[in-house]
Amino acid sequence: MMLKIFLSALIIFTFVQRGISSVDAPKSGSSVSQTKDTVLKMDSIKNSTGSNTLQIDTSLNAGPQQTVEPVDTAKKIDSTFMEPVSDNVLTNTKLFIYIILSVLGLGLFFFIFVITLFKTFHKKKSTRQSLLLSWNLFFIISIIWIFIIWGLVAGFWTYPSFMIVVIFLFIISLIMTIIAVKSK
Repeated sequence: MMLKIFLSALIIFTFVQRGISSVDAPKSGSSVSQTKDTVLKMDSIKNSTGSNTLQIDTSLNAGPQQTVEPVDTAKKIDSTFMEPVSDNVLTNTKLFIYIILSVLGLGLFFFIFVITLFKTFHKKKSTRQSLLLSWNLFFIISIIWIFIIWGLVAGFWTYPSFMIVVIFLFIISLIMTIIAVKSK
């Protein structure tokens, strides 16, 4: 009888130690091997329910997952992304033509304003005043010619640096012309 009480206490102690609240005590005629089988069955039930470790059932969340693809803002190098070459490209031939037109125009204006107008101005005004006036008029017309050739024809009028230089030279030449007219 003492053996039965000892085995029953051992089984109860084992179940309490493992955290099982309900205990099925063996009835009469149980042996130690039956007790071990019961304990092993309880351990397997315990492990399958997940009381020792936390197990996540991933089969419940089997729906389609949404993936957010980042927006690619980098510009890839590809022949389809290349900007088309505009027709207003400064080639060597165009550069040569613009230089020839500039030189021919400046030569013409030198002949008209410096040589011809100097003779005209020299008849009525002093030599110094007529020389200043003819060179200043040549300078004004030359700046306008350079703006027409290099600004409008060559397409440099969209560049701020070109426009700043042309406007600055035009203002200086106007001031010089006013000084030449006022001088004696």
